Amino acid sequence: MVLNFFLYWIKTIQTGIPLRAWDILGCDGFLLTNFQQELCDFFNLGEDFVYYESPADAIEKAAYFLSHGRERQEIAHNAFEKIAASHTFHHRVQSMFDII
Repeated sequence: MVLNFFLYWIKTIQTGIPLRAWDILGCDGFLLTNFQQELCDFFNLGEDFVYYESPADAIEKAAYFLSHGRERQEIAHNAFEKIAASHTFHHRVQSMFDII
């Protein structure tokens, strides 16, 4: 389980999915993060990642998923499968070559 938070107060990072989130999911890791709309463009909320709304919510969800390992692993693996099928560096390079 990896706890992630996007840095809204840094002006250069206001939207998008940071590489850290891709790395977590691409390593078959469980992503517990604050909400970032762009994640929903590629992944299903609750099926591929989990978000928290406040520090107290993060603590509650972390405790829940630490004690529910099978569910946590299932969610992590769902995202991993999506990345392996459609979002590897090979896919990105191929997309660039298709454009060129």
